Amino acid sequence: MQTKKIIPVLTVLAVTSLTLPANAYAYGSDNVEMQEIQQTLHQYSQELLAEYHSPRTRSKLNIPLTAEEQAKEGLISKNVEVVPTIRSIQSSNDGEYLIDADMTVNVSLDADSDTVIYVNGKRTDHLDQSWTSTHVMELAHVGRQRGYSIISDKVIDEQDSPEYADASDELPTEDKTPASLDENGALESEALNKAQTYAFGDNSVGVNYIKAMNYADKWTSPENKDKMNPAYPSFGSNCTNFVSQALHQGGMTLTRLWNYSTVMPDKLTTRAWMNADSNYSYMKHYSHSYDSLDNVWKAWQGSILYVDWTSNNEIDHAMFVVGVVVKNGKANPVIDQKTENRHQITLTESLQHAHEQGKNNMTWYGLQYRYD
Repeated sequence: MQTKKIIPVLTVLAVTSLTLPANAYAYGSDNVEMQEIQQTLHQYSQELLAEYHSPRTRSKLNIPLTAEEQAKEGLISKNVEVVPTIRSIQSSNDGEYLIDADMTVNVSLDADSDTVIYVNGKRTDHLDQSWTSTHVMELAHVGRQRGYSIISDKVIDEQDSPEYADASDELPTEDKTPASLDENGALESEALNKAQTYAFGDNSVGVNYIKAMNYADKWTSPENKDKMNPAYPSFGSNCTNFVSQALHQGGMTLTRLWNYSTVMPDKLTTRAWMNADSNYSYMKHYSHSYDSLDNVWKAWQGSILYVDWTSNNEIDHAMFVVGVVVKNGKANPVIDQKTENRHQITLTESLQHAHEQGKNNMTWYGLQYRYD
């Protein structure tokens, strides 16, 4: 590409059929180039939609699971849509474009007759799932064809927790207890007992896991997929920041080691609030609300899951557990997270996506919420 001009834009294109919605052309009907770009993204979204329904053509990085694979987990898809959101466009003198876009797959899922679902402290037969991935695409005219073609498409990996230079609030992070990934390690009776028995509010230190889960669900829902609560700080990566927000909304008390600032977020927000490794240590040793999990599949509602992507003994990512799907004696935690936005996805999907990104040397950790 030659000299580039950056065009800021936030355009959402809902795709459920072959007809573009009336409001798809944000730049007006006289802007042919923008119409062609929109049409290209529309066609790409249709391809993703087809990949969800066909395991033979599935794009490993774009579609977390197919309808067939989700059915094996006891989840039957009813309505599926792919929503592209153009965040920015860089144009060049030679007529090419570099597009920064979010691709969001929204799926309405019902439980089959052999499956039980608990979300946010209640039994339900339904999940409204949303999965967003950030793409950087290069568009160009190819040959004499009309319109644009996507000549390159890079899916941006989930971002790690932000770095933190100040050591004044540093916590010891060596005392970690890895959690097994053995799917046979969590039994149906355990899942149902926890889900049915502990459907109440506060634990002994006043943390209400149902309020925390409701907050997590609200701020990862499709309408908030690219938003953070303005009452809290926001960073380039918000996975741990988001978990901390949910727990604060659930009633966890701020302390010197765990607090935030909206005035000077990068300097005054503590390490344990924004960094996954320190957050694990704080929640395990100082929150009085969590115990170590020996198996990630035992993570019931209110739990926190963490992962070290490269097994270098530094946790990179944090997720909040808002529910559990139980089928054939196996329990599958339901997760909300930020950066990238995930709403009511299963642990199965999170693990598979990580493997398809080439993350095959991960170490997982879990903290179980104390209900008493």
